[in-house]
Amino acid sequence: MKRHYTLTIFPILLLTLLLRKNGQAQERSGQEYALDTVAVLPRSTVKNIGFGTQPGQRITSAISTVYGADLEKNFTLNLGNTLYGRLAGLSVTQGGSEPGLSTPGLFVRGLNTFGAAGNSPLLVIDGYISNGAGTSNAFMQLVPEEIETITVLKDASATAIYGARGANGVVLVTTKTGQEGPLRISFSTKQGFNQAQYLPKFLNAYQYGVLYNEALANDGLPARYTNADLEAYRTGSDPVFHPDVNWYDQVLRPAAPVSSYNLTFGGGDKFVRYFVTLNAIKSQGLFKKFGDRNDESANSNYSKYNFRTNLDVNLTNRLSAEFKIAGSFEQTNNPNNYTTGSTFNLLAQLPPNAFPVYNPDGSYGGNALYANPVANLLSTGFYTNNSRTVLSSLKLTEQLDGLVKGLSASVAVSINNYFESGSRKSKQYPRYSISKGAAGDTIYSPAVGQLTSLAGSEETLDQYRNLIVQAFLNYKRTVGKSDLSAMLMFNTDNVTVFGPASDPTTPTANSTDPYKHNGGAGRFTYAYANKYIAEFSAGYMGSELFAPGKRYGFFPAASLGWVLSGEKFLTNHKAINFLKLRGSYGLVGNDNIVSQGLSSRYAYTATFGGGGYFFGTGNTPVGGLAENAIANPNVTWEKEKSLNVGVDATLFKHFDLSFDYFNRDRYDIMVASASTTPLFAGIVTPNLNNGKATNTGFDLALRYTTTQKKNLHFFVESNLSYFKNKVVFNAEAVQLNTRLYATGAAIGQPFGLKAIGFYSLEDIARRQIDPGSVPGVLSEVIKAGDIKYQDVGGPDGKPDGIIDANDRMPIGNPGLPTLSLGVHTGFRYKGFDADLVFQAVSGNTVYLGGNYFQAFQGNGQVAPIALTRWTPETAATADYPRLSSKDNLNNYQFSSFWQRDGRFVKLRSAEIGYSLPAGLADKIRLKTVRFFVNGTNLFSLDRIPYGDPESLTGYPVIRTLTLGLKVQL
Repeated sequence: MKRHYTLTIFPILLLTLLLRKNGQAQERSGQEYALDTVAVLPRSTVKNIGFGTQPGQRITSAISTVYGADLEKNFTLNLGNTLYGRLAGLSVTQGGSEPGLSTPGLFVRGLNTFGAAGNSPLLVIDGYISNGAGTSNAFMQLVPEEIETITVLKDASATAIYGARGANGVVLVTTKTGQEGPLRISFSTKQGFNQAQYLPKFLNAYQYGVLYNEALANDGLPARYTNADLEAYRTGSDPVFHPDVNWYDQVLRPAAPVSSYNLTFGGGDKFVRYFVTLNAIKSQGLFKKFGDRNDESANSNYSKYNFRTNLDVNLTNRLSAEFKIAGSFEQTNNPNNYTTGSTFNLLAQLPPNAFPVYNPDGSYGGNALYANPVANLLSTGFYTNNSRTVLSSLKLTEQLDGLVKGLSASVAVSINNYFESGSRKSKQYPRYSISKGAAGDTIYSPAVGQLTSLAGSEETLDQYRNLIVQAFLNYKRTVGKSDLSAMLMFNTDNVTVFGPASDPTTPTANSTDPYKHNGGAGRFTYAYANKYIAEFSAGYMGSELFAPGKRYGFFPAASLGWVLSGEKFLTNHKAINFLKLRGSYGLVGNDNIVSQGLSSRYAYTATFGGGGYFFGTGNTPVGGLAENAIANPNVTWEKEKSLNVGVDATLFKHFDLSFDYFNRDRYDIMVASASTTPLFAGIVTPNLNNGKATNTGFDLALRYTTTQKKNLHFFVESNLSYFKNKVVFNAEAVQLNTRLYATGAAIGQPFGLKAIGFYSLEDIARRQIDPGSVPGVLSEVIKAGDIKYQDVGGPDGKPDGIIDANDRMPIGNPGLPTLSLGVHTGFRYKGFDADLVFQAVSGNTVYLGGNYFQAFQGNGQVAPIALTRWTPETAATADYPRLSSKDNLNNYQFSSFWQRDGRFVKLRSAEIGYSLPAGLADKIRLKTVRFFVNGTNLFSLDRIPYGDPESLTGYPVIRTLTLGLKVQL
């Protein structure tokens, strides 16, 4: 605990020292350091290109940038959730909404490889790679208030310097630094609430009973509920023996408070410049306050505290230092478990008439089949997990103009730590089912479960340490019309992971071999007359993942640029202010292949596992060892040949355009050897680098900004991204139905049965006479109203009279949208300002599954979607199969019937603000005062009436509304 206090107090102590010095700075410089921007942002002419910066006019690679001040316009608990619709070429997928567990997926230019994983981009914070086993926390835990820019590198010219880790794109974060000028203090706060954007709707007890009786009748079984039962459910006259419980209402509240606070200091002089920020975010979960009702439970809440100190010091005229230390502390409290997944699964399953929340004697209702959600949250204890992330770095730079003009050398070290611990306080409770006796009395069943006292355990959930060492030589010089810049760097990073034990209930002290990367990189850029630009970059990188002698690879890339607007024939063109053509080609790699099916982390070595044999007449087993998958000494990283052609333009002084076309050929993808080695060989073959895939598409970014005319300033910017990928080769086993080959299909293409309607009464009559005339699944007795599937399971896709796994085919689209559009717009008029971000996606499919949509399956509920079910009377209009009380093996196959178009348009964030006039602010001795109203995830226009297309199950998608205040001294 002492360490925590030290890390928190350090920035404050450092700030105190800096403030003492700042009195001199105010005398030396009259510059102002603005920490606040409103609505319309000045766009920097210098861009982060990875391990360095470059003027935007000379960039010949494909990049997209968003500014931290833009991202402050919403309220989220995770940095990734601020990026929806913000960057051309970056796809962001919903990762849930539960506080502390809402990490989204990031994809640069879509999916470029296939397998269990390996599509995530490389994440870099202030030049230090933050990827590694478990280490993406550092990126997601940042807050917008500490960020200057986030830049996405998308082509080989930009990512080749990252070697075998850059093929999936790179996301760079640059944090804010201090600027020369007097002390500037900024404080902001947001106060508001979360609410569920949509809660699943299930039918009430009366409707449940009517439809369940119908399902039983369809299955040839007697009714469970009498007319008297149904009437009691309908009128609510007997809530004890005929309950009608809305379990979501019992467990959730309509809104939960949220708050955030941010305090920032910045300033300095030509010797010392500093930036310090402290941030606190709190969010109470949607659960009711069960901790207030029971001392042995807890209220659901999440809190995060961030701090950052960035310090730049000129030690001498030639030697400078950059020191950064930042951290994040998170704590999550929940009743019943660390996360809420099991509670929401139970809420989706539990029928409204299963039992009352409380029995007449005050005991908990329940039975052996279902637990009681309220009791779970009140009487099974509480769970707390804490995580701490600390990022620290020191970089020294020496100007070597005395040796070579324009030359500098740098050395840097970064040490990062992450630790997550958990505290379990658990207990059990008894629950009782009840029935009505002959005399009308209440009969209690034997207890399910028993009352136990609260017991605690402490455990380590995750831990890692990361050491990065870098060295640079930078050269920059202008000779006549020629501008030259070059960079050479060496990087080594070592990540040691102390992962959780195989039994999550057991405290862990496990560790793995360090994940290590060594590499060098270089970049050379030549520009002539600010019109002709050529750049060569390359990375040379190795990893311990591969066999000795095959651990290192070379990844070159080149790019060219031509600034046409600098030519005489366009110099005086009034419509074209700036026009640049550019193109790049190169080789990049992806070594994130462990989760794509390697037999082990070190697949180049043989491994042995459990084996044995039975001896004697008693078949006595004798233990032994047997070879696992055969070693693959040639295992290597994926490779990609990447082409990018682009154009950048500024037209009529107000209109900015950037367009990129890309073509990516990925090869050496890890795939099974099913098409080359038959199973009857009796050996477990390793996966091989035989797979291939392609991905083509485009990115488009547009921006229009008005000039400052009187008091009105307006801007609108948009980005459009599209990709189309294909599996070129996947070494698949021979299929009877050629439609089942993933080769030739899109990456992530779903394969399932194609629904072609419902079986009719005539179909069933024909099937009884000749089963082969009407195909059906062999494991189910087909009845009228069941889903009918297309029969293509025979040779060459011809019918074979049965429906089985061979009848699957490509259905729908993958889950990642292929087309994404983002629109960011805003204005400022006098003291008023507004900022809005819209996002639209298309080309994806979502699947309706589980208790939310499949009536009575797994002893579950029934939702309104089942009201349009098939019956003999509604056969012509039904769009839902007949009801069944059992787990129907025909109707709930993975099929096109349950797929829906996943396109949507969402208002991701909106903010309206008002700033006090400067004269009035001065009277209260403040530089600026701004009040604002902020909303996040405000509405969705989509084709899914049953919930949010990004997250149909689990913790509800959250809408947030806040009131805010920002002041600057």
